[in-house]
Amino acid sequence: MTKIKIAVIVFILLLGLILRLHNYSLYPQRGASSDEYTYSFLGISLLTKHMPISWSAYTAYKNLQHLTINNLYFPIVYPYFDHPPFAGIIVGGWSILFGQDSFVEVKLKTVRLVPIFLSTASQLLVFLLGWKIFNFKTGIWALLIYSTTTIFAISSRVVFAENVLIPLMLLSIYLFYVFKNKITTARTIMLSILCGLSFWTKELGIATFLTMLYFFISYKIKPKFLLLLVATSTLLILSYGLYGMYFDWDLFREVFSLQAERDVGPRTLLYLISTPIIVNKVYFDGWYLFGIISFFLSFLDYNKNKILLIPSLIYFLLLIFSLTEQGEMGWYMIPMFPFMAIFSARLLVDSLRKQSIFVLLMLLIVGLYNIHYLYEVPFGLTPLAFRLLMFIMFGPFILAILFNKDRFFRFLGNVWFYIFIVSNVILTYNYIHPA
Repeated sequence: MTKIKIAVIVFILLLGLILRLHNYSLYPQRGASSDEYTYSFLGISLLTKHMPISWSAYTAYKNLQHLTINNLYFPIVYPYFDHPPFAGIIVGGWSILFGQDSFVEVKLKTVRLVPIFLSTASQLLVFLLGWKIFNFKTGIWALLIYSTTTIFAISSRVVFAENVLIPLMLLSIYLFYVFKNKITTARTIMLSILCGLSFWTKELGIATFLTMLYFFISYKIKPKFLLLLVATSTLLILSYGLYGMYFDWDLFREVFSLQAERDVGPRTLLYLISTPIIVNKVYFDGWYLFGIISFFLSFLDYNKNKILLIPSLIYFLLLIFSLTEQGEMGWYMIPMFPFMAIFSARLLVDSLRKQSIFVLLMLLIVGLYNIHYLYEVPFGLTPLAFRLLMFIMFGPFILAILFNKDRFFRFLGNVWFYIFIVSNVILTYNYIHPA
């Protein structure tokens, strides 16, 4: 890789970091989701009191204390079992490092730095996966989409377990892709540990283990390594039950049962694919919808895409299996964002090479939402202005297709892609979360 390419990658990573840090302690506002405090409280209590304590709305807990911090109410319970503890230990440890070792001292300005820095690692892994599996341009475009898209960037600054899960999932996929032709005992154990940590971060992190299990079978990895993966990962995952037994097995089972009683159903699919949400507010980001479409279109080339398609499909199916049919809980989709970015980049790069009409899909979805946010919201939109903007976007493309001008088609596609990336930067930098 040349120095210029390395400089471009570093620049995009820094751009993504700047967009995530800008106003990070203000938006989303404190209280947009009190779950941000869940992990801080859990980690602090485990590290200082050696007892899982946090807030929960479940009535199964008998040990209840009422706590109000700056007009935000928390029903504090113990031992706390709503979530596994790994994300809490990371966030709580960071909070303690900055002298915030009690619940009332926790500041979002401090703890939000954890998902932001982890997001930078995720950005790098998005590039590496796009580059290694496909090509350099796909890696760069995936990195640009993931780094600058508003819903991706703003969601990456919030303290949710999903933002801890992402780098674990992506790292396991990347390592398997690199190791797959020379699996060893040490490498299998390394992948198993990532599977275990993923589950200890969030129950849906079992998607990492199911992914590795599929890959080991699909790529015909030696049976001894497959058995080692299953044995080690299973041991780590089942040890979560020992964690529950140590503190209160009956309560652990009751909380787990309550979580399993969510109102699941087929409407969850429509909800996930049609309702982009930043924490607790609907935000119709064109790249989200384009990413969903790109994800489904990736099924058309399964063999080429399976290294990314399998983990994203498993996680997506687990969401439908376990998520309520409605409710403003946008953080559940966060682990899908890196895959959506890579699939979007893959579709666009291939479409430009083949002069495919899927490029027009980007104009239609991303372009129209850009018209709304960048033009209609600040200036208003007359029918004449809207039709003129539509003609500016689509007219040259249609002419290029009619007269079979491949180079002009590719030129236009590249120009509009970078225009939309600049639009992302403007929208993300100026984002204000609705109160």
